[in-house]
Amino acid sequence: MSTNVFEDQKTFMQAGDQTTDRYNQDQLDLYINLIREEVAEMEDAINASNKVELLDAFLDIAVVTVGAIHSLGIDSQAAWDEVVRSNFSKVDKASGKILKLPSGKISKPDTFSPVNLDKFFED
Repeated sequence: MSTNVFEDQKTFMQAGDQTTDRYNQDQLDLYINLIREEVAEMEDAINASNKVELLDAFLDIAVVTVGAIHSLGIDSQAAWDEVVRSNFSKVDKASGKILKLPSGKISKPDTFSPVNLDKFFED
């Protein structure tokens, strides 16, 4: 077993005869419904103040979200890397910290570079 959630879920999906290398609308619809179910379970755990069930729901949400990403048929790791690249462009070079506005929202400094996910869907 690896420590890469994208590879782990890909292996699991392939063991279940699911696609991970091309867009699959029916499979994507399944995962979207699974995400909705897991979010409802998260809400139940929050309402019950049940930390164990909350953790289970968070992890299940991560698993089915990665499954949905794979159902898009894109390079999930490269898409993740692009989001991380954009997020880290918000880190102030001088302090090594993320600057926040008084509201708590993260400030976008001059070094900010928006995420570009369009490239994963170009034909």
